Amino acid sequence: MDKNKKGEYIPALKYHWMTRFYDPLIQWGIQEKKFKTHLVNQATLQPNETIMDLACGTGTLALLIQQSQPGVQVIGVDADPKILSIAKGKIKETQVNNITFEEGFSDKLPFSNNLFHHIFTSLFIHHLTQEMKKKTFEEVYRTLRSGGQFHIIDFEKPQNWLMRVAFFSIQFLDGFETTSNHVKGIIPNLLKETGFVSIEETGQFSTITGTLRAYKAFKP
Repeated sequence: MDKNKKGEYIPALKYHWMTRFYDPLIQWGIQEKKFKTHLVNQATLQPNETIMDLACGTGTLALLIQQSQPGVQVIGVDADPKILSIAKGKIKETQVNNITFEEGFSDKLPFSNNLFHHIFTSLFIHHLTQEMKKKTFEEVYRTLRSGGQFHIIDFEKPQNWLMRVAFFSIQFLDGFETTSNHVKGIIPNLLKETGFVSIEETGQFSTITGTLRAYKAFKP
C-alpha cells in the first residue's frame, strides 16, 4: 500500500512478479503464524465489532482475526489489486462470510470517522516514507472509535547486533529511506505524536530478517 513518487502503489515484496511468493516467504522466513496469532491475542475482540486489517496482503491476518472471534466483521484494505485477488480466493475457500476487502491507500482510507473498534497492521509501516507514516497513523486515528485499539507488528529496534545485520536484507529490498528510522524504534514515538495513549510493547520476535516488535495503543 505504499506509493512511489508517481503516486502508484508498491507491491508487498516490491516487485509484482514476487507477489506469488509472498505467502511461502512470510510463512517460512519469519514465523508468520506465531507473530500474527500473538497480535490477534493481544486484542480482546467482542461479537459485532468492526475490525480493519490495514495492508491486509493475502488475507492471512484477517482470517485469524475472524477465527478468533467469529462474531466480528473484518474489512481488509490494500492498494494492490493482485494481492487482494489472492486474499479473496483464500477467503472464498474457507467459506467465511464476514470478511470483505476494499482497495485503498493508507493515507486516505475510504471510511468514515470513528468506525472501527480495532485496527491491525502487520509488516507494513516499514514500507512507508516518514510523511506517509504520519499520514497513515492520522488516518488510523480518524477512523478508530474513541476507546478503539491500534495493533501493530513490524521491524523495529534490533535486539542485538545479529538482528541488526539480519535487518540489512529488508533494507536492501525495501529501501533505506523508509527503514532507517525503524532501527532506532520509531513506532512508539509516532503513536504518541498522533495522540494515542496507553502505548505498550507486547512482544518481540527474532527472525531471519531482524527483530519484530508488537505494539498496542488506544485512541482516547
